[in-house]
Amino acid sequence: MQKPVYILYIMAFLIALSPDGRAQTITALEARLKAEQAAMDSLNLNPLPSQEASAEPDENTVDTSLNIADEINSLNDEIDRTEQQLRQAQSQLKNREQNIAQRAREIYKIGRQGILSVLFSAKSLRDAAQRMQYLSRLKDQDQRDVQVLRAARKRVNILFTILSSQKRRQQILLQRKRQHEQILKLDG
Repeated sequence: MQKPVYILYIMAFLIALSPDGRAQTITALEARLKAEQAAMDSLNLNPLPSQEASAEPDENTVDTSLNIADEINSLNDEIDRTEQQLRQAQSQLKNREQNIAQRAREIYKIGRQGILSVLFSAKSLRDAAQRMQYLSRLKDQDQRDVQVLRAARKRVNILFTILSSQKRRQQILLQRKRQHEQILKLDG
């Protein structure tokens, strides 16, 4: 009989903890994804200009090569940060999934009759009302936990999409850098 009451106390403590505000993070990640998609679109809309054979390298070609190199270095740093954020988000998601699974196991073990026995084992009407309130809070917390889990999954998916886009952009930039280097070799 004591075990369900003990679980209620633990769950009441956990209810007091507030969620960590993942909605703002997801909004920021969605904005970052849009910016990454805009960067990809600008690369696709601005193809490499055709270079006519000339005796000397064009200043624009040299400047463009340096700009591409700087952009590649900057993008490499972004990719590293995104990979780190993705690893962290995946770890958090895994922990949240384990917590939800543990909670589901506890609910299954208690079962419907266990909840009723917790209520009917109350010593007074006030105690029963308090236990009902705890059970209601537990249900609400379970719903919030599921919402946070969905947000964590969405966060991982967005970070993965951002990382994929960054890597595609990196490939395009590396290809353009090689093309510029070939133009410089031909001109030099």
